[in-house]
Amino acid sequence: MDNVSRKREKLERCPPGHAGRYLALYKLAYALCERYEKESRIDDLNESITLHRDSLELLPVEEEGGGRSFSLNELAFCLCRRYRKLGAVDDIEEAIALERQALALRPPGHPKRSASLHNLGGHLWTRFEKQSEICDLEEAIPLLRAALELHPSGHKWRSFTLHYLSLCLSCRYERQGLVEDLEELVTLR
Repeated sequence: MDNVSRKREKLERCPPGHAGRYLALYKLAYALCERYEKESRIDDLNESITLHRDSLELLPVEEEGGGRSFSLNELAFCLCRRYRKLGAVDDIEEAIALERQALALRPPGHPKRSASLHNLGGHLWTRFEKQSEICDLEEAIPLLRAALELHPSGHKWRSFTLHYLSLCLSCRYERQGLVEDLEELVTLR
């Protein structure tokens, strides 16, 4: 039995109103997204998005236990993946809005704030790639800089954040010719 099947069985044992339903929905949605990453079956991604939406409905809007910010983050991730696959602008717009909500639930000092800063910057970069709006770079660059400050040398996300920041600075330099961007690119590591 594969992981998705196991998670489906768990969800079946958690009907609406059951205390474990949120977690069962979240874990099945996560497993479906993981399978999508391996097998690229869009039905898995679509179902993951639906289940993440269902799980979010079970959490209070200002839930402080961390579950809501994780769910917002995962739903945004799935929507961004679907945008990359299908190109539906509504998906990237929603992903950015959801990641902003997740960031709001992760104030300075929160252990996962760097992930939301990085993810929001990455989603803005993704939108820039297709829509070429310089305002996306203008917003992404300070977010990625802030994430980089929270990712010290050796941090597992540092290279990803450096990559996105380098792309943003490079594109802004190409469009606006700001020497400061080129100077910053040279110093990034």
